[in-house]
Order: sequence, then C-alpha cells, then structure tokens
Amino acid sequence: MSMPQIPEENFRPTKDEVVIDLLKSIAMEENAIAHLLHAEAEKIQAFVGHHHSISGEPCHADIIKLSSQVSRLLDVIVMKEWLLLRKLENVMELNDSGHDCDYCDGEE
Repeated sequence: MSMPQIPEENFRPTKDEVVIDLLKSIAMEENAIAHLLHAEAEKIQAFVGHHHSISGEPCHADIIKLSSQVSRLLDVIVMKEWLLLRKLENVMELNDSGHDCDYCDGEE
C-alpha cells in the first residue's frame, strides 16, 4: 500500500492562523451553548409560569418529564464543554510547542 499524497495547495495557513481559527471555532461553539442554555432557561421559566405562556398547573408526570429533558441536555452540554476544554488545551500546547521544520523557520 502506498502512502497518500497531499495535493498541492495555493494557500496553506500559517501555524498562527490555524491557532486563531481553532480558537474562533471554540468561541463559536461556546456561544452556541450559551444560546441553548438561554433557550432552556426560558422553557423552564415558561413551565413554572413566569412567562404565562403555559396555562394551568403541571402535573407530576409533566414535572418529571421536564426534569428528565433538562437533565439530558445538561449532560450533553457538560460532555461538550469537556471536549471544548480538551480542544483548548491542545490548541494551547500547539501554540506553545517549539518545533524544527524548514517551513516554519522564519515564522517563530
């Protein structure tokens, strides 16, 4: 089996540009999570009657269902936050690591 060939590209980003792009991607994902949490908070407030968009008193089954949904969402968000933290740690390592290659000699 032969080694794969990397195609020629007209534009190859520098290491600093890659680090900036990765940090931007983390920030965008954090922003998306913030929007999800805000929407979930509004849903909970509506459920407990602060926004008066849901009429009547919820029954025990409704409360348990909402609690379960919120718990699942928070579990997913905690896992996503852990992944983003690991991504950030790896980006910081990439940014701090010194290396020796002909391409980067003049850039560091």
